[in-house]
Amino acid sequence: MPFRVEAWIPIGDLGSVNVYAFTDGASTVLVDSGMFSGKSVYTLLKGLRRVGVDPRSVERIVVTHYHVDHLTGAAILCEALGAELMLARGDLELLLRVGVEEYFRRALELLALAGTPREVLEEIKRYSPAVRVAEAYGAVAELGPKPLGEGDIIEMPGHGDYLVLETPGHTPGHIVLVSHGKREVLLGDTVLPDITPHVSLHSIDSDPLGNYMSSLSRIATETAGYLGLPGHGNPMKDVAARARQLTRHHVERLEEIVYILSRLAGATAFEVAQRVGWSVAGGWRGLPPLGKYLALGETLSHLRRLEVLGVVERLEVEGKLRWRLAVNPLDAASLIKESFRESG
Repeated sequence: MPFRVEAWIPIGDLGSVNVYAFTDGASTVLVDSGMFSGKSVYTLLKGLRRVGVDPRSVERIVVTHYHVDHLTGAAILCEALGAELMLARGDLELLLRVGVEEYFRRALELLALAGTPREVLEEIKRYSPAVRVAEAYGAVAELGPKPLGEGDIIEMPGHGDYLVLETPGHTPGHIVLVSHGKREVLLGDTVLPDITPHVSLHSIDSDPLGNYMSSLSRIATETAGYLGLPGHGNPMKDVAARARQLTRHHVERLEEIVYILSRLAGATAFEVAQRVGWSVAGGWRGLPPLGKYLALGETLSHLRRLEVLGVVERLEVEGKLRWRLAVNPLDAASLIKESFRESG
């Protein structure tokens, strides 16, 4: 098992991100990198020294996905240590082709179409960590990261080969790293032990939740009985059980949204999100700005999944997207249950 070092991050209740260090003493590979922050990088370097890893031995940083807390610390580390950076192919393409500022602008544009009031959008823009570290994403792009994709093999010093599996959903190009010999899987944020990884819709014709459900099914099938090493929180002895639990959560959320739409004669995603039973004190009203951004993206991803399943239909009314049931609630329940069986 690699060393696990917690790097500080200034994001909500998370507090830290797990960085995994594989080393044979002379050479080290890190999986994920923390955030573009002096304190984040400092806590990571201090943690490496605490477990006996010399930061100067770091030759490569492998990043599971492009989110700010996993990727942007590499902008500092690679420059300082001369390390090579490798990033999930799908996320790298998005980073280079679209760029984080444009990606976020499109996301806000979609939220506006989804009925989000201007004052909520302004609040989200003001508090988004992605906007505050846009320069760091540019610095990462300048490093010329090497792409990683399905079937690639990474040799981890002192630990043998790890296989790359593409597990999209949490991000378009998310990857996990599997050692069949050691029966362990580095999960990034695909499966987390204590929280539900968010799955947001950023393009109206994509289906990230459908992709995520397939990724969970794959992990449950291909890594059953493996030790799960997540991006946040403690290792999981039964990663397959947790993957199935997360799938059930999303099925229940789909059913909840069907119920909400059954009580409304067509609704925007913002109207639906306000009625969802978010697991924070005060529900929607208790969410901070970043939480509202994630909740709206989650709601849209579930509405889009229901649209793909034929449960709801999307309308554009006076410049806003609205959703309404396309079948009766009993048929909706059957279609959702069938999709659950298909995804494991």
